[in-house]
Amino acid sequence: MAERDLIQQLDQALDGALAAAGPEVNELLRIAGFVRERPNLDFRSRLKNELLIRAQKQPHKEMTTMATPAVSYIREGFRSITPYLHGPREAGLMDFLKQAFGAEELGRYPRPDGSIMHGEVRIGDSVIELADVPADFPGPKATSLHLYVEDVDAVYRRAVEAGAISLYEPVNQGYGDREAGITDPVGNQWFIATHQGPRYLPEGLHSVMPGIRAQGASQYIDFLKRAFGAREFARHESPEGTVVHAKIKIGDSILETSEAHGPWQPMPGAMHFYVPDVDETYQQAVAAGAVSLTAPMDQPYGERSAGVVDPQGNYWYLATRTQPM
Repeated sequence: MAERDLIQQLDQALDGALAAAGPEVNELLRIAGFVRERPNLDFRSRLKNELLIRAQKQPHKEMTTMATPAVSYIREGFRSITPYLHGPREAGLMDFLKQAFGAEELGRYPRPDGSIMHGEVRIGDSVIELADVPADFPGPKATSLHLYVEDVDAVYRRAVEAGAISLYEPVNQGYGDREAGITDPVGNQWFIATHQGPRYLPEGLHSVMPGIRAQGASQYIDFLKRAFGAREFARHESPEGTVVHAKIKIGDSILETSEAHGPWQPMPGAMHFYVPDVDETYQQAVAAGAVSLTAPMDQPYGERSAGVVDPQGNYWYLATRTQPM
Protein backbone atom coordinates (compact mmCIF):
# COMPACT_ATOMS: atom_id res chain seq x y z
CA MET A 1 0.00 0.00 0.00
CA ALA A 2 2.86 2.38 0.86
CA GLU A 3 4.45 1.73 -2.54
CA ARG A 4 1.16 2.47 -4.33
CA ASP A 5 0.81 5.75 -2.37
CA LEU A 6 4.26 6.79 -3.56
CA ILE A 7 3.37 5.92 -7.16
CA GLN A 8 0.18 7.98 -6.91
CA GLN A 9 2.15 10.95 -5.58
CA LEU A 10 4.62 10.55 -8.43
CA ASP A 11 1.67 10.38 -10.86
CA GLN A 12 0.32 13.67 -9.58
CA ALA A 13 3.71 15.41 -9.54
CA LEU A 14 4.58 14.22 -13.03
CA ASP A 15 1.16 15.14 -14.41
CA GLY A 16 1.69 18.69 -13.14
CA ALA A 17 5.19 18.92 -14.60
CA LEU A 18 4.12 17.64 -18.00
CA ALA A 19 1.08 19.90 -18.16
CA ALA A 20 3.27 22.93 -17.42
CA ALA A 21 5.66 21.90 -20.17
CA GLY A 22 3.07 22.76 -22.82
CA PRO A 23 1.24 21.17 -25.77
CA GLU A 24 4.33 19.51 -27.24
CA VAL A 25 4.19 16.76 -24.60
CA ASN A 26 0.47 15.95 -24.94
CA GLU A 27 1.33 12.71 -26.71
CA LEU A 28 3.51 11.70 -23.77
CA LEU A 29 0.62 12.38 -21.41
CA ARG A 30 -1.61 10.18 -23.55
CA ILE A 31 0.89 7.30 -23.33
CA ALA A 32 1.29 7.78 -19.61
CA GLY A 33 -2.48 7.66 -19.17
CA PHE A 34 -2.66 4.42 -21.16
CA VAL A 35 -0.22 2.63 -18.84
CA ARG A 36 -1.41 4.27 -15.64
CA GLU A 37 -3.40 1.26 -14.42
CA ARG A 38 -1.08 -1.48 -15.69
CA PRO A 39 0.05 -3.86 -12.86
CA ASN A 40 3.83 -3.62 -13.40
CA LEU A 41 4.66 -0.81 -10.98
CA ASP A 42 8.40 -1.04 -11.65
CA PHE A 43 7.81 -0.56 -15.39
CA ARG A 44 5.56 2.41 -14.72
CA SER A 45 8.12 4.04 -12.44
CA ARG A 46 10.93 3.65 -14.99
CA LEU A 47 8.73 4.96 -17.81
CA LYS A 48 7.61 7.98 -15.84
CA ASN A 49 11.21 8.80 -14.89
CA GLU A 50 12.22 8.71 -18.54
CA LEU A 51 9.29 10.91 -19.56
CA LEU A 52 10.01 13.38 -16.77
CA ILE A 53 13.64 13.70 -17.85
CA ARG A 54 12.58 14.35 -21.46
CA ALA A 55 9.98 16.91 -20.40
CA GLN A 56 12.41 18.79 -18.14
CA LYS A 57 14.89 19.28 -20.96
CA GLN A 58 12.66 21.93 -22.64
CA PRO A 59 10.28 23.51 -20.12
CA HIS A 60 11.60 27.04 -20.70
CA LYS A 61 11.08 26.81 -24.43
CA GLU A 62 7.52 25.54 -24.06
CA MET A 63 6.60 28.04 -21.36
CA THR A 64 7.90 30.85 -23.54
CA THR A 65 5.69 29.65 -26.39
CA MET A 66 2.65 29.75 -24.13
CA ALA A 67 3.40 33.20 -22.71
CA THR A 68 1.40 36.24 -23.82
CA PRO A 69 3.42 38.14 -26.44
CA ALA A 70 4.81 41.51 -25.38
CA VAL A 71 3.08 44.62 -26.70
CA SER A 72 5.26 46.80 -28.93
CA TYR A 73 5.38 50.39 -27.69
CA ILE A 74 4.85 51.56 -31.29
CA ARG A 75 1.50 50.94 -32.91
CA GLU A 76 1.75 48.55 -35.85
CA GLY A 77 2.31 50.36 -39.15
CA PHE A 78 3.66 53.50 -37.50
CA ARG A 79 7.16 54.82 -36.88
CA SER A 80 8.47 56.81 -33.92
CA ILE A 81 7.26 60.16 -35.30
CA THR A 82 4.04 60.77 -37.20
CA PRO A 83 3.12 64.32 -38.31
CA TYR A 84 -0.23 65.40 -36.88
CA LEU A 85 -2.00 68.02 -39.00
CA HIS A 86 -4.81 70.33 -37.87
CA GLY A 87 -7.13 72.38 -40.04
CA PRO A 88 -10.65 73.75 -40.36
CA ARG A 89 -13.32 71.34 -41.51
CA GLU A 90 -14.16 73.40 -44.59
CA ALA A 91 -10.58 72.99 -45.87
CA GLY A 92 -11.25 69.29 -46.50
CA LEU A 93 -7.67 68.29 -45.69
CA MET A 94 -8.17 64.53 -45.98
CA ASP A 95 -9.82 64.83 -49.36
CA PHE A 96 -7.04 67.11 -50.55
CA LEU A 97 -4.35 64.62 -49.49
CA LYS A 98 -6.13 61.88 -51.45
CA GLN A 99 -6.51 63.96 -54.60
CA ALA A 100 -3.11 65.64 -54.56
CA PHE A 101 -0.83 62.92 -53.21
CA GLY A 102 -2.78 59.71 -53.73
CA ALA A 103 -3.12 59.24 -49.96
CA GLU A 104 -4.77 56.03 -48.77
CA GLU A 105 -7.36 56.54 -46.05
CA LEU A 106 -6.62 54.25 -43.11
CA GLY A 107 -9.39 55.44 -40.84
CA ARG A 108 -11.51 58.34 -39.71
CA TYR A 109 -13.40 58.93 -36.47
CA PRO A 110 -16.12 61.55 -36.99
CA ARG A 111 -17.80 63.79 -34.46
CA PRO A 112 -21.62 63.95 -34.38
CA ASP A 113 -21.50 66.95 -36.75
CA GLY A 114 -19.52 64.95 -39.31
CA SER A 115 -16.19 66.71 -38.79
CA ILE A 116 -13.11 64.53 -38.35
CA MET A 117 -12.10 64.12 -34.73
CA HIS A 118 -9.18 61.92 -35.79
CA GLY A 119 -8.09 60.63 -39.17
CA GLU A 120 -5.19 58.63 -40.60
CA VAL A 121 -3.83 58.37 -44.13
CA ARG A 122 -0.80 56.75 -45.70
CA ILE A 123 1.35 58.48 -48.30
CA GLY A 124 4.13 56.32 -49.69
CA ASP A 125 5.77 54.62 -46.72
CA SER A 126 4.52 57.16 -44.18
CA VAL A 127 1.42 57.71 -42.06
CA ILE A 128 -0.06 61.15 -41.41
CA GLU A 129 -2.65 61.85 -38.72
CA LEU A 130 -5.06 64.75 -38.88
CA ALA A 131 -8.07 66.40 -37.26
CA ASP A 132 -10.60 69.08 -38.12
CA VAL A 133 -10.33 71.90 -35.57
CA PRO A 134 -12.34 75.08 -34.90
CA ALA A 135 -11.00 78.54 -35.70
CA ASP A 136 -10.16 79.19 -32.03
CA PHE A 137 -8.10 75.98 -31.68
CA PRO A 138 -5.12 76.97 -29.48
CA GLY A 139 -2.66 74.49 -30.96
CA PRO A 140 -0.68 74.51 -34.22
CA LYS A 141 -2.64 74.86 -37.44
CA ALA A 142 -0.19 74.85 -40.37
CA THR A 143 3.33 73.50 -40.62
CA SER A 144 6.04 72.46 -43.09
CA LEU A 145 6.58 68.99 -44.57
CA HIS A 146 8.99 67.37 -47.00
CA LEU A 147 7.42 64.85 -49.40
CA TYR A 148 9.38 62.51 -51.69
CA VAL A 149 7.49 61.15 -54.72
CA GLU A 150 8.38 59.26 -57.89
CA ASP A 151 7.38 62.10 -60.23
CA VAL A 152 7.49 65.59 -58.71
CA ASP A 153 6.13 67.27 -61.85
CA ALA A 154 3.02 65.09 -61.96
CA VAL A 155 2.33 65.40 -58.22
CA TYR A 156 2.85 69.19 -58.31
CA ARG A 157 0.25 69.49 -61.11
CA ARG A 158 -2.24 67.29 -59.23
CA ALA A 159 -1.79 69.30 -56.05
CA VAL A 160 -2.48 72.60 -57.83
CA GLU A 161 -5.53 71.08 -59.54
CA ALA A 162 -6.76 69.89 -56.11
CA GLY A 163 -6.66 73.45 -54.76
CA ALA A 164 -3.07 74.03 -53.63
CA ILE A 165 -1.30 77.34 -54.15
CA SER A 166 2.09 77.17 -55.84
CA LEU A 167 5.14 78.35 -53.93
CA TYR A 168 7.45 77.53 -56.84
CA GLU A 169 7.35 75.21 -59.84
CA PRO A 170 9.53 72.11 -60.16
CA VAL A 171 13.22 73.00 -60.44
CA ASN A 172 16.48 71.03 -60.26
CA GLN A 173 18.34 71.77 -57.04
CA GLY A 174 22.08 71.64 -56.51
CA TYR A 175 21.72 69.00 -53.79
CA GLY A 176 20.37 66.40 -56.22
CA ASP A 177 16.60 66.79 -55.92
CA ARG A 178 14.07 68.04 -58.43
CA GLU A 179 11.76 69.99 -56.16
CA ALA A 180 8.58 72.08 -56.07
CA GLY A 181 6.64 73.83 -53.33
CA ILE A 182 2.93 74.22 -52.64
CA THR A 183 0.63 75.46 -49.88
CA ASP A 184 -2.38 73.23 -49.19
CA PRO A 185 -5.89 74.53 -48.31
CA VAL A 186 -5.04 74.48 -44.59
CA GLY A 187 -1.83 76.48 -45.06
CA ASN A 188 0.66 73.63 -44.68
CA GLN A 189 3.69 74.06 -46.91
CA TRP A 190 4.74 70.94 -48.80
CA PHE A 191 8.17 70.71 -50.40
CA ILE A 192 7.69 67.96 -52.97
CA ALA A 193 10.81 66.29 -54.33
CA THR A 194 12.13 63.50 -56.52
CA HIS A 195 15.74 62.56 -55.84
CA GLN A 196 17.77 62.34 -59.05
CA GLY A 197 19.70 59.21 -58.19
CA PRO A 198 19.26 55.43 -58.15
CA ARG A 199 16.05 55.87 -56.14
CA TYR A 200 13.58 58.74 -55.97
CA LEU A 201 13.83 58.49 -52.18
CA PRO A 202 17.33 59.04 -50.73
CA GLU A 203 18.78 56.29 -48.56
CA GLY A 204 17.67 56.50 -44.93
CA LEU A 205 14.80 58.94 -45.56
CA HIS A 206 11.03 58.47 -45.67
CA SER A 207 8.24 59.63 -47.96
CA VAL A 208 7.00 62.28 -45.50
CA MET A 209 9.17 64.10 -42.97
CA PRO A 210 8.22 67.04 -40.75
CA GLY A 211 10.26 70.19 -41.27
CA ILE A 212 10.90 72.73 -38.51
CA ARG A 213 12.25 76.19 -39.18
CA ALA A 214 13.66 77.38 -35.88
CA GLN A 215 14.86 80.65 -34.45
CA GLY A 216 18.16 79.39 -33.12
CA ALA A 217 18.32 76.08 -34.95
CA SER A 218 21.58 75.00 -33.32
CA GLN A 219 20.12 75.44 -29.84
CA TYR A 220 16.96 73.67 -30.95
CA ILE A 221 18.97 70.65 -32.08
CA ASP A 222 20.60 70.57 -28.65
CA PHE A 223 17.13 70.58 -27.08
CA LEU A 224 16.06 67.61 -29.23
CA LYS A 225 19.11 65.68 -28.09
CA ARG A 226 18.46 66.35 -24.40
CA ALA A 227 14.69 65.87 -24.54
CA PHE A 228 14.30 62.98 -26.97
CA GLY A 229 17.74 61.41 -27.40
CA ALA A 230 18.02 62.77 -30.95
CA ARG A 231 21.07 62.12 -33.13
CA GLU A 232 22.38 64.17 -36.04
CA PHE A 233 21.89 62.33 -39.34
CA ALA A 234 23.26 65.22 -41.43
CA ARG A 235 24.11 68.86 -40.76
CA HIS A 236 25.10 71.68 -43.13
CA GLU A 237 26.17 75.09 -41.83
CA SER A 238 27.02 78.42 -43.42
CA PRO A 239 30.54 79.82 -42.98
CA GLU A 240 29.11 81.85 -40.09
CA GLY A 241 27.92 78.68 -38.34
CA THR A 242 24.21 79.06 -39.11
CA VAL A 243 22.35 75.78 -39.61
CA VAL A 244 21.32 75.86 -43.26
CA HIS A 245 19.81 72.38 -43.15
CA ALA A 246 19.96 69.44 -40.77
CA LYS A 247 18.40 66.01 -40.63
CA ILE A 248 17.85 64.79 -37.08
CA LYS A 249 17.10 61.14 -36.26
CA ILE A 250 14.69 60.55 -33.40
CA GLY A 251 13.87 56.91 -32.77
CA ASP A 252 13.48 55.42 -36.25
CA SER A 253 12.34 58.70 -37.84
CA ILE A 254 13.92 61.75 -39.51
CA LEU A 255 12.99 65.33 -38.68
CA GLU A 256 14.43 68.19 -40.77
CA THR A 257 15.30 71.59 -39.35
CA SER A 258 16.96 74.81 -40.44
CA GLU A 259 17.41 78.38 -39.29
CA ALA A 260 14.35 80.55 -40.00
CA HIS A 261 15.14 83.32 -42.46
CA GLY A 262 13.48 85.68 -44.95
CA PRO A 263 10.11 84.31 -46.10
CA TRP A 264 10.80 80.95 -44.42
CA GLN A 265 9.70 81.72 -40.88
CA PRO A 266 8.71 79.28 -38.11
CA MET A 267 5.55 77.24 -38.63
CA PRO A 268 5.16 75.19 -35.44
CA GLY A 269 3.52 71.81 -36.00
CA ALA A 270 2.51 68.73 -34.05
CA MET A 271 4.05 65.27 -33.84
CA HIS A 272 2.69 62.00 -32.48
CA PHE A 273 5.81 60.53 -30.88
CA TYR A 274 5.95 56.87 -29.79
CA VAL A 275 8.49 56.17 -27.06
CA PRO A 276 9.33 53.10 -24.93
CA ASP A 277 8.47 54.89 -21.67
CA VAL A 278 6.17 57.92 -21.92
CA ASP A 279 6.66 58.92 -18.27
CA GLU A 280 10.44 58.97 -18.60
CA THR A 281 10.39 60.90 -21.90
CA TYR A 282 7.87 63.41 -20.52
CA GLN A 283 10.07 64.14 -17.51
CA GLN A 284 13.17 64.33 -19.69
CA ALA A 285 11.52 66.79 -22.10
CA VAL A 286 10.29 69.07 -19.31
CA ALA A 287 13.76 69.03 -17.72
CA ALA A 288 15.23 70.04 -21.10
CA GLY A 289 12.96 73.10 -21.35
CA ALA A 290 9.63 71.88 -22.77
CA VAL A 291 6.35 73.09 -21.26
CA SER A 292 3.88 70.48 -20.05
CA LEU A 293 0.68 70.22 -22.06
CA THR A 294 -0.77 67.13 -20.34
CA ALA A 295 0.76 64.85 -17.72
CA PRO A 296 1.06 61.11 -18.48
CA MET A 297 -2.21 59.22 -18.29
CA ASP A 298 -3.67 55.94 -19.51
CA GLN A 299 -6.05 56.25 -22.46
CA PRO A 300 -9.05 54.02 -23.27
CA TYR A 301 -7.65 53.32 -26.75
CA GLY A 302 -4.71 51.35 -25.36
CA GLU A 303 -1.98 53.97 -25.02
CA ARG A 304 -0.38 55.87 -22.19
CA SER A 305 0.08 59.43 -23.39
CA ALA A 306 1.37 62.86 -22.41
CA GLY A 307 1.94 66.17 -24.16
CA VAL A 308 4.64 68.83 -24.19
CA VAL A 309 5.31 72.02 -26.15
CA ASP A 310 8.94 72.53 -27.17
CA PRO A 311 10.79 75.90 -27.07
CA GLN A 312 9.85 76.55 -30.73
CA GLY A 313 6.12 76.05 -30.09
CA ASN A 314 5.85 72.56 -31.61
CA TYR A 315 3.43 70.16 -29.93
CA TRP A 316 4.67 66.66 -29.09
CA TYR A 317 1.99 64.09 -28.33
CA LEU A 318 4.04 61.45 -26.49
CA ALA A 319 2.68 57.91 -26.41
CA THR A 320 3.52 54.37 -25.37
CA ARG A 321 1.35 51.53 -26.64
CA THR A 322 0.09 49.51 -23.66
CA GLN A 323 -2.44 47.15 -25.27
CA PRO A 324 -2.54 45.37 -28.62
CA MET A 325 -4.90 46.81 -31.25
